[in-house]
Amino acid sequence: MINGRYQLHNKLGQGGMGIVHRATDRLTGEIVALKQVFLPVEQILFASRPISQTNRELRLALAHEFQVLAGLRHPNIISVLDYGFDENGQPFFTMSYLENAQAIVAAANGRSLPQKITLLLQTLEALAYLHRRGILHRDLKPDNVLVVGDTVRVLDFGLAAAKEQASDSVGSWLYMAPEVLQGQPASEASDLYAVGVLAYQLLAGTHPFDLYAEDTVGEILEGEPDWTKIQGGEELTAVVRTLLAKKPAERFSSANQVIAAFYSALGQAVPEETAVIRESYLQAAKFVGREAEMAQLTKALQKAADKQGAAWLIGGESGVGKTRLINEMRTHALVNGFQVLHGQTMEDGGLPYQAWRAPVRHLVATLPEVDDLTASVLLPLVPDMAQLLERDVPPATELKEDAAQVRLFTTIARLFWRAKRPLLLILEDLHLAEASLLPLPYLTRLIAGYPVLILGSYRSDERPNLPDELEGITPLLLPRLSPEAMAELSTAMLGETGRDEAIQALLQRETEGNAFFAVEVVRTLAEEAGRLGDIGQMELPETLLPNGIQDIVQ
Repeated sequence: MINGRYQLHNKLGQGGMGIVHRATDRLTGEIVALKQVFLPVEQILFASRPISQTNRELRLALAHEFQVLAGLRHPNIISVLDYGFDENGQPFFTMSYLENAQAIVAAANGRSLPQKITLLLQTLEALAYLHRRGILHRDLKPDNVLVVGDTVRVLDFGLAAAKEQASDSVGSWLYMAPEVLQGQPASEASDLYAVGVLAYQLLAGTHPFDLYAEDTVGEILEGEPDWTKIQGGEELTAVVRTLLAKKPAERFSSANQVIAAFYSALGQAVPEETAVIRESYLQAAKFVGREAEMAQLTKALQKAADKQGAAWLIGGESGVGKTRLINEMRTHALVNGFQVLHGQTMEDGGLPYQAWRAPVRHLVATLPEVDDLTASVLLPLVPDMAQLLERDVPPATELKEDAAQVRLFTTIARLFWRAKRPLLLILEDLHLAEASLLPLPYLTRLIAGYPVLILGSYRSDERPNLPDELEGITPLLLPRLSPEAMAELSTAMLGETGRDEAIQALLQRETEGNAFFAVEVVRTLAEEAGRLGDIGQMELPETLLPNGIQDIVQ
């Protein structure tokens, strides 16, 4: 059992970094794949290596890596669902579990040439997405490119072992670029080389080099594949030859360039990107422009770890970046050994104490023992209490409304105090809350001497006086992003195209620093251009709508 939440079952695989198990998430009932990272943190390669090599900084970098992976959403990559550190400080993350998946080479057997090319194009779409996010795969091989039905799902990207044992790298080195075999660092070009090996296998039916030669590495470094084996003609052969060039500079410059080359070889125009792929780029733009707010909240987190609990209320207009800030704090909490609980208020108000239901249920599911009295008081918040505890739960003694309310709030507080680790409690969209607000001032007083930090969020444009309603809670109002931060966001969404001064000026003019509106502007431009990457070639409008971007959002 991991953190009282994930029940481990059979082992699915083992590699240089750790072990993957099939597991059940007790909170959702879903089957997931859980990877425990047993490799020492200092031996892990990150997308961006931290300057400091202290254990804490390395762990923070690992948590950030998990956060990046968990934020990726693309139809051709396996989603990272959750991540954290177990009771022993060992990192883990969970992924979608794929039923009846096949490695890409096995899945390609018996398929037509166009179907094989489609599998390669999906792999390249995944790679283009990862590279835009600054993530190298480093270990692209058949076992890491799975096919379910007709859909490719790439996995095991981002994290990699700095020095793999020879036994762990068998299979991997057959897909390594010559320069990586010679000790140079991995790059986008080396990822594309691995695609070239896969392409040769799919189109020629065999590995491009003699795997039974006395010196297989020498074959990869100096040998030449038999290009006559590739089916599909000279144009397709030329694409694979370029991918497998010995020198990185002689390969394609990007995954998108390879996609265009494959379509050209087939005599087809590159189709417009799908809405799903476009959204995958827009929704994963990086966190920018909140250094001051992060400093304040990080200090509050440190105080909470020292048993100086507190509650903060993060406000701002819709789309200003409250959720992104909270997600960053989640990462900091995880790396500092906190257990993170999350509650959400519903649009229509939901059930009584809606925001508290998920956090309380989470604690009940993960605590080693919950007594009958506690369980009975919390039963209205956790209707499946008996199922979670695997025993019958008696109803609580009836009390008058005020007394029952105090009993409920006190029981929630005691549940917090019993947690094994410090707690970060996130309560979002409190501007919608009514009854869910009642426990907050009460709990804020009770947690002062405990390792608990509460972060609430609300829309200041919808309920500006909410901080005045909540005694003892520290307000933090988020302004809109600065022009410099907006320029950084533009680059995060559009890559090099986003550095264009005209595009940056349009974003600033239309959005006035609202991050959500910036995404809407780029989405609108991409729909007109056909692809995100083609926005730089289109004639930009002076304005998108006479009445402003709000019309688009509505």
